[in-house]
Amino acid sequence: MSEALPLVIRVAATYSGQVGFGEVFTCHIRAVLTGRLAESVISLTVLAGDKEKIGFLTAHPSPQEIELGLAMGRRDEPYALAPITGFVDAERSSWEIRYMRAAGCSEDSRASVP
Repeated sequence: MSEALPLVIRVAATYSGQVGFGEVFTCHIRAVLTGRLAESVISLTVLAGDKEKIGFLTAHPSPQEIELGLAMGRRDEPYALAPITGFVDAERSSWEIRYMRAAGCSEDSRASVP
C-alpha cells in the first residue's frame, strides 16, 4: 500500500526551459485526485541532479499526461520557483514530488519513489 499523500494531481506537462537549478515544465491541471489546489496551471521544477524524473518527463511526447503525488514542503516561499523538485502554489507553499507516473498506470509503474 502506498503512503497517503495530501495532494495527488493529474497534469498535462510541457517542457518550458531551464533555470539555474533545473528544468521547468508548464503543467495544466487536468484533475485533482486527492487534496485541494486552486491553480489551473503550475510551473513544475525538476532539480538538475534528479536525472530519473527529468528522463521520465523528456522521454514522453509533449504534452504528456502524468500523475504526481506531492507532499507539502515549506510555507512562505520567497519565490514562485523554488529549488525543489516540485512547485510553489499561489499561497507560496512548496509541494515536493514523491512520485510521478504516466496517468492511468498502476502503482507498480511509478517512475520514482522517495
